Amino acid sequence: MMYLIVKHCHILLVVLTFLLFNIRFWLRFTRPDGTLPKILKVFPHLNDTLLLFTGLWLIHLTGWIPFGNAPWLGVKLVLLLCYIFAGAKALRAAARSKQATTAYILSMACFAAIVALAYFKPVLW
Repeated sequence: MMYLIVKHCHILLVVLTFLLFNIRFWLRFTRPDGTLPKILKVFPHLNDTLLLFTGLWLIHLTGWIPFGNAPWLGVKLVLLLCYIFAGAKALRAAARSKQATTAYILSMACFAAIVALAYFKPVLW
């Protein structure tokens, strides 16, 4: 029962992370000279902290070991680091620049791969 509660909280936080990142990126894209509301500067960090906490809690509850009995989870964690790096680059680069757009596309590709790995849990090796 605890597993299902934590898993559903984790999925909700994933959806919020996706929405918050996209809102921040597209607000910067459409209004490059405008500033983001304070809530959009603070809440994503709180959400991502809770997302990481629930992810670690799920690892504890399931007994999965990244690159051990769950190699897909290890790949997912590496992709998470890539997503964080690319997302930070997308939000810090000049709005509407090629660098921001490229970083945004890369971050969305990493996000999609993370979701696919979590959903399918493939046997990688």
